[in-house]
Amino acid sequence: MGMTYIFLILTVFYVVVKSQLKPEVSMAPTFNLVYNGDTINLTCNHSTGTVKWLINDEVQEQDNKIWSIGPVSAKDSGNYQCENNGQKSDNFEISVLEYFPPATLSINSGEPVINLEGAVVLELQVEESLMGWSCWVYKGGEVKKIKLKKNLTIDHTEITFQTYRLRDTIAIYWCSGETDLRSTSITIKTSERMVLMEILPGPAFLGDELSLRCVVTGTDQISRAIFYKDDQQINDSALSFYHINNVTESNKGKYRCEATYRFKGSTSGKSNTGVSEYQELIVAALPLKADLTATAYMTCSCSGCPTGTSYRWYYKQHNQKWLPKGSGDSYTHAMSAGSYACRGVWKVGRSALSNIHHSDVDTQGTNMPLIIIFVIIVLGVILVIGAIILYRKRTGEEDIYEDMPMSTVKSKDGGDGGYEELRKKHGTGSEGEYDTLNTTPAEAAGGEKAEAAGGEKAGGERTKR
Repeated sequence: MGMTYIFLILTVFYVVVKSQLKPEVSMAPTFNLVYNGDTINLTCNHSTGTVKWLINDEVQEQDNKIWSIGPVSAKDSGNYQCENNGQKSDNFEISVLEYFPPATLSINSGEPVINLEGAVVLELQVEESLMGWSCWVYKGGEVKKIKLKKNLTIDHTEITFQTYRLRDTIAIYWCSGETDLRSTSITIKTSERMVLMEILPGPAFLGDELSLRCVVTGTDQISRAIFYKDDQQINDSALSFYHINNVTESNKGKYRCEATYRFKGSTSGKSNTGVSEYQELIVAALPLKADLTATAYMTCSCSGCPTGTSYRWYYKQHNQKWLPKGSGDSYTHAMSAGSYACRGVWKVGRSALSNIHHSDVDTQGTNMPLIIIFVIIVLGVILVIGAIILYRKRTGEEDIYEDMPMSTVKSKDGGDGGYEELRKKHGTGSEGEYDTLNTTPAEAAGGEKAEAAGGEKAGGERTKR
């Protein structure tokens, strides 16, 4: 009896003391830098009962002790407070960076929403080396480390690993290096329902094109899918996806779907119907983005990126993932048919991928560096000049025929000779003017031809007048 009394006193004392403690806001995971697309959880510590949340002194529609926010964007920056029993916490400042972290963690196989006890395969990509990198998961209020095999990180820039089977409703994954660099974070949600509403694990950016999908576990034979946004029906068709051509602010909201389906191999002919849970689509302004310009060759720039930014190039073919394709502010390699993009990279961040340039054919010589193009032009000019000089040299050797003074050829009667005189040689018009080369020096000087043996003149008799 005495022990019970003491326990009750201690309990009352604990409640009284706790109610008098000032509320305090904490964040999990405890990211040193919060990037665009992260999901964070705020907890109002030292609180009991109803909690009120405020951002920049404005009350929010949130009254839970733990507030999950994400994926976040720049508009989520501000001073956060929680209020409990009439007391407000100190400001907890969150500043969301308008760019992405220097490494990427993405879903290699699986979906952002999976069934309970399911798993996904994640892929980590870094710019330099995976040495010293580790991965983490936040679930059930705790952070746990995921060890990467060292032999798979040496001299590698990417690695894939499978998560443990999830029993929690939500899990947040991310990776970090020894120098406090980290990757994007991925949020995986679970559902006990057969029908799943698949949505982006990160925010949808204004102007983007995306599709929301209705998935049924165990089959792809969906004959009808009805999509709802904030309890309002927006689409009803035989297609299992809802496509948005141009994301706007009006597209943000909570989506769910209702599917009519059959299982493969079913002989009953009976269809089933199921409804998914709601999933929220976050819409945000596009963060810092690189710009790709394609003329004779491709260049990459980023007006808002910090000083010292370098550039990386990426390439993919139809329905494949982006693959690294070199570095530098100009792409000077031969191009294969496919899609190209670039981004700015610096120590603690990366820009969004640039606009995409599509190449329909292989172009081995159209994207050469300017120096190569300049050298080819110079060589071309040299060859042209050389050809002109050679041509003139050759034509100069033939000038002895063309420039020979026709006035030196005399007719028999002492008149001036000329071209007509040459054509009359031998009494025919078929002899060429090159016969003048057979003239004697005397004739060339205007004299008569010497007589040949037998009294005949060389070249035959002249035509008498």
